[in-house]
Amino acid sequence: KAVVSTQSGHYGRGFQEREAPNAHQIFVGNLPNNTAYADLEEKFKSYGNVVHVRVTPNNFGFVVFENEEPVQAILGAVKSGEKFFLNDQRLNVEEKKTAMNSNRGQRKPFSDQRSNTRRGGGRRGGAVGRSGYNDQNSDLK
Repeated sequence: KAVVSTQSGHYGRGFQEREAPNAHQIFVGNLPNNTAYADLEEKFKSYGNVVHVRVTPNNFGFVVFENEEPVQAILGAVKSGEKFFLNDQRLNVEEKKTAMNSNRGQRKPFSDQRSNTRRGGGRRGGAVGRSGYNDQNSDLK
């Protein structure tokens, strides 16, 4: 995609939507298979200047606008009951959620991961916890 000049900078091929404020972005889910970024850009450009679009293989994407007004207009339309379609398929249009709002990809620090965890097969214990297991197989070492 060609570089698009905006007031907040230049968004080109290497742009990641995390570089733009969340208030300038929408999440679009339930995309039809083989949706191209141009399809999403065309769908939402009537709301404002689209500066970046990302479509994932998992049938969702993000649309980044030059400012937050188009996002507010789209979210207002969704809230009032408007439905968005692409190729006769209803889209799931939502505000972009921050990483802090979702648990995806978040991990506890390593020291917390290992504390208070039992290993060896869950509630019943591992092989050692089963009666007679070690006695019957002790000569297999």
